[in-house]
Amino acid sequence: MVNKKYDHEPVEEFVFEDWLRDGLNGFRQKVEGCKPGEAKKFDTSEFRQHMRNARKEQLLAVRSLLDSAIDWLDKKDPNPGSKA
Repeated sequence: MVNKKYDHEPVEEFVFEDWLRDGLNGFRQKVEGCKPGEAKKFDTSEFRQHMRNARKEQLLAVRSLLDSAIDWLDKKDPNPGSKA
């Protein structure tokens, strides 16, 4: 069944990371466009540290998932190598 109300193609898929990157790039351009000396007051080091910590937490979550999967496999086959 075709909905006659909407005869156009679907819109582009929303990707949060792309949206956030575009917003931050626009924000940075606004800040860099300030009068000389004003942009230097804008410090992004705390933001960068938070982003680094968030990436690290994601990696730790994946590590935890992999460790659980390995433990599950070890419990499932207590005699590895007995079947070839």
